[in-house]
Amino acid sequence: MRKPLQVIEGDLILRAWDRTADISQTSARFSSLDELYAYCLAASEPQLIDRIVIHGHDDLDQPRILSFVFQEITVSPRPE
Repeated sequence: MRKPLQVIEGDLILRAWDRTADISQTSARFSSLDELYAYCLAASEPQLIDRIVIHGHDDLDQPRILSFVFQEITVSPRPE
């Protein structure tokens, strides 16, 4: 029997470049896609989104990991 797809948790990895500290990374753990969305909107320079890693289960209840790696992110205001 197939089960619904499920996101269990994930990590948003941010990076920042500083002349004195070089490149540093921080991460934020999220437990829902809404929480991920909020973290992404809150990220601002000098911190940039580097990767999103999502842990979950597929419809056969097998563990899956999705990794998204970014070179560029743009957050635009909502059009009127």
